[in-house]
Amino acid sequence: MKLDDDTQWLIADIDLQVAESSDDLPELDSNEWLIPEKDRITLPSAKAAGEIERLSLESIAMIEAELRKGQVTDTLEGLCLALGEKSLCFRTQVHNANSQQTMHRAWDNVHKLDAKARKGQATYRQAQSALQHLSIDPEYVATLHDIMDDDLKVAGDLTDEWRFGQQLDTLPWFWWFGDAVDSSGPWMQECTYSYWLGTV
Repeated sequence: MKLDDDTQWLIADIDLQVAESSDDLPELDSNEWLIPEKDRITLPSAKAAGEIERLSLESIAMIEAELRKGQVTDTLEGLCLALGEKSLCFRTQVHNANSQQTMHRAWDNVHKLDAKARKGQATYRQAQSALQHLSIDPEYVATLHDIMDDDLKVAGDLTDEWRFGQQLDTLPWFWWFGDAVDSSGPWMQECTYSYWLGTV
C-alpha cells in the first residue's frame, strides 16, 4: 500500500504495551530493517475513518473483508470444538478421576481447553472489530454478535444426547452460525437411507 505522512491510524489497533514489554521487537523509532515475522502487517482496517477512501484502498479493503469472514468462520468452528472438548473432558476425566493425581491432570486439561476457547474468543473479537471498521458488508456484520464470558460455559447437553430436559435451544448463537443444513439435500438423504438400512 502506498501511504503518505498524513495517514491516520486507529489508536486502539496498536498495542504499545506489547511492543514496550518485548525485548525481541525493535524500537518503534529505530531505522532497523523490517523483520516480517515480528512486524505488523498494514491492513485497511487499521486506518482511521475516511482513510480508506482518501488513499483509494477500497479493493484491498474488500479482500481483507473476505479474509476476515473466513477468519470468523474458522474461529467460531474452533471455538465450538474447544468448548465441546472441554465439556467432554470434564464429563469423562474429571468425573471419573479416582485419585489426587488424576484429578489434577484432568483439571489441567480442562484449563488448557478453556484457554484455547478464550484465545478463539479474542481472535473473533479482533476479526469482528476489523469488519466493523471496514463497513463493507453491513448485513453480514449484523449477524456477528458479541461473545460473552458466559457463552463459554457449556451445558451437559452436548455430551449426553439422552439427558432429561434437553436445553439445546439455550446454547449461544455461534453454535448455529453459518448456513443451515439442507435436510432435503443428497447428503442428508444418503444419511437417512444408511440409518434405515442399519435398523432393519
